[in-house]
Amino acid sequence: MFRGNKPVLILPGILMLIMFVGGYQFLNGSDPITNEELQNVMSTDVDVAETVEGLQIKASWDWTVMPVEGLYGEDYIGIYVVDPATEAVRTDIEIEDAHLELHYSDTVIENDEGVIVDNGVIFAFSNKLVEHESFGNLGQVSAKIKGDHLSVSDIRIHLLHTWTEHAPLEKVDATFQDPNFTGAANVPHWIRTFE
Repeated sequence: MFRGNKPVLILPGILMLIMFVGGYQFLNGSDPITNEELQNVMSTDVDVAETVEGLQIKASWDWTVMPVEGLYGEDYIGIYVVDPATEAVRTDIEIEDAHLELHYSDTVIENDEGVIVDNGVIFAFSNKLVEHESFGNLGQVSAKIKGDHLSVSDIRIHLLHTWTEHAPLEKVDATFQDPNFTGAANVPHWIRTFE
């Protein structure tokens, strides 16, 4: 069929054409997503285990896609406990060993401690790209909660996502009921409950 050096010249050309067409179809087939829509494609996982002293919580998140605007801003995770009868936030609990890990693939790229507040714990982390490593899109938080009459169903975990540079959140309320960004107005954000 082919004689001489013709296959050496023709096959790379065919391969380049296939790669170009395949790449073009892939890019056109994937819909770009904005930061506002990110909460709809974000996956979360919560594992709450009862221990002798109370509850051990592990929660993780993963953005399955990157927003078209890029990675900016700071995100916050709040963990708190509610009273099952009244849904009021409990302030009579004790929180220990509150840790945050950000991951890049299977590697831990950042560790931090949570800030204990009157009604729970708040974790803060930046969304950014550093030398092709993305920070903030994949991670895990953990905490131990002690107190009387604790139940797995009483735990609430929220993620507050922002996508602009802004003044930091005042870390006083783990429920994020009325987030205050140190006096800054109109900081774009959304809040998603971990499930």
